[in-house]
Amino acid sequence: MISEKIINEIITACRNDTRLISIVKDVANMDKNTRYEFRKKASIVLKGKHSIEKEALKFYYLVTEDGISEEVIRRLEDE
Repeated sequence: MISEKIINEIITACRNDTRLISIVKDVANMDKNTRYEFRKKASIVLKGKHSIEKEALKFYYLVTEDGISEEVIRRLEDE
């Protein structure tokens, strides 16, 4: 399971950049196989060595984990 700290970091990132909220919502609506394919595509596109690309890949990896995007949305809506 992903730590509370990481979930809070994703929530903070979503607050700072509302475009991320729409990504998280889109991921929440995907089934497990679609999430896996989305993660694979993100890793192909973002496999560079720049720190921004690594952070973006980490974001996509985390939000495609089972239940994480749903939890992030729930907490953002509860605010």
